[in-house]
Amino acid sequence: MRRVVIRFADGTTTSFDLVEERLEQDLRHHLGFFPGKRVARVEEQIYDPTHPRRFRYERREDLEALCLSYTKER
Repeated sequence: MRRVVIRFADGTTTSFDLVEERLEQDLRHHLGFFPGKRVARVEEQIYDPTHPRRFRYERREDLEALCLSYTKER
């Protein structure tokens, strides 16, 4: 299972399941629940049984750029 984790500038986070075919649509939809919040970082949560906490996080700069373009549209 892969998830997208959005970390906001105020320290709060949210996440949703990553489905590549509808990633941009899901990202826009999910950000709609958080009007006025500034995205600080977007990461992909990846299950890794060898990691001590079972998950590792990889920054997704492509999704950060989408978030930035989406907030400029509003």
